[in-house]
Amino acid sequence: MDQQKTRFNAFVQAGIFTPHIISIVSVALIWLWLMEPNLGFLNYVLKSLGLPTSQWLQSSGTAMISVIIVSVWQGIGYYALIMVAAIQSIPGEILEAAQLDNAKRRHVFFRITLPLISPQLFFILIIMTIGSFKVFDTIKIMTGGGPNNSTNTLVYYIYSFRTTNIGYASATGVVLMIVIGLLTLLYFRLLAKKVHYQ
Repeated sequence: MDQQKTRFNAFVQAGIFTPHIISIVSVALIWLWLMEPNLGFLNYVLKSLGLPTSQWLQSSGTAMISVIIVSVWQGIGYYALIMVAAIQSIPGEILEAAQLDNAKRRHVFFRITLPLISPQLFFILIIMTIGSFKVFDTIKIMTGGGPNNSTNTLVYYIYSFRTTNIGYASATGVVLMIVIGLLTLLYFRLLAKKVHYQ
């Protein structure tokens, strides 16, 4: 039974991590097909369930949410793998001691598990923040910044000025670097003391 559970866990982990190693171009093209308003698989499923369909990437109201869905789906495997490794690295003796003391599950989670995986959570928070500012490939392939500039992120905004005004694009890039630097510094100032290193 344990062997079957281990195989199942390995299969699930592989399934979650696989999108991260696939080229973002391939991922974006697959989701373009899935989100196609008339022939797309997502609208087909919604229609089959009797739910209203969506314009996905063709509407300025849903385009950014659609891009976020694709980005999260593509990157979540990397963060999930880090979290699984962090949870598996928690010493079993600590959890056994908590069980012997009849500690409640929520107490075990908030007072043992969470502090022990806090370094990994802190790392993921910083990497996700930086990554959210760097989203470019998905937008370039799927929306081109549209419709009506609804998915025009700062990085894509810089890219759009690469030929017409390189100086302005460079200055905006410096601003982006400063914003990311300030956010990272803020995280360290506010959260670094709450991170428990073993």
